[in-house]
Amino acid sequence: MSNWFLLALIAPILWSIVNHIDKYMLSKYLKDRGVGALLIFSALSSVLILPIIAFFYRSEIFNISGMDFLILIFVGFLSSGAFYFYLAGMEMEEASIVVPLFQLIPVFGYFLSYLILGESLNTYQILAALLVMSGIMILSLEIDEENKLKFKTKVLILIATSSFLFALHDTLFKKVAIVENFWVSVFWQYASLTIFGLLILVGIKKFRKEFFGMFFNNMGKKIFFVNIMSEILYILGNLANNFATLLAPVAVVLVVSSYQPLFVFIGGVLLTIFLPKIATERISRKHLFHKLISIIIIIIGSYLLYTTSN
Repeated sequence: MSNWFLLALIAPILWSIVNHIDKYMLSKYLKDRGVGALLIFSALSSVLILPIIAFFYRSEIFNISGMDFLILIFVGFLSSGAFYFYLAGMEMEEASIVVPLFQLIPVFGYFLSYLILGESLNTYQILAALLVMSGIMILSLEIDEENKLKFKTKVLILIATSSFLFALHDTLFKKVAIVENFWVSVFWQYASLTIFGLLILVGIKKFRKEFFGMFFNNMGKKIFFVNIMSEILYILGNLANNFATLLAPVAVVLVVSSYQPLFVFIGGVLLTIFLPKIATERISRKHLFHKLISIIIIIIGSYLLYTTSN
């Protein structure tokens, strides 16, 4: 098995662990008061990478056009907004339901790149996008105890909003990064995230109380440690994914990344069986079949979407 595949596989595995950590934090320690706390923590964590980039690209950081600078500031705010809706969705639904819905990101991304970057869409990409959306719609159906079906409308709206913001974030970042220095673009994107974290820390009292309340309690040290571990795993996943793209075509690496919902699903089942104190998901036969079929359809659609890229 080639090195690029192993590296590409590491990324969705680590990201799926992060998804379960987020769900664990929101349901066990930060129930009904954790979205603002985790949003600020994640945004402020961006400051850690700024000195590293500044050290290597200190002569180029301010060599950027005013318009591109404003776009990157907006891009950072988009990222935070997308993360907020993700956390809100995770707070109310199982990780194995929420994560597959994020396959809407490439769907939105293809259409936004067509509108903003002028990138073309072919018939196969459109059909693959429709297949992804059909799988998502099936997954968004809820099977109650009487086997009646209803849409999980609220969580679908939250994650669809988050996916759209992430897709717009990626598209606008590419618009700037293909013109400006890549790492300079990353610097201002993360600087914007840090600024956003400070703004909501100072300006939103509810979020400020949640953030400081996360640490100043009996479980403060444990919460801090778990959050740091989550950020490290997320960064390692990103690095593995980035290195894999250097060894294989981007589209092929993204196909492997689309397996993340499957890893989240498997992790949720294993945690429910062996570590129910950490996570519990509905694993009756009908719920397992419903999730598995939906995820398979989404993965097939994602595979076709990526492999038909220009």
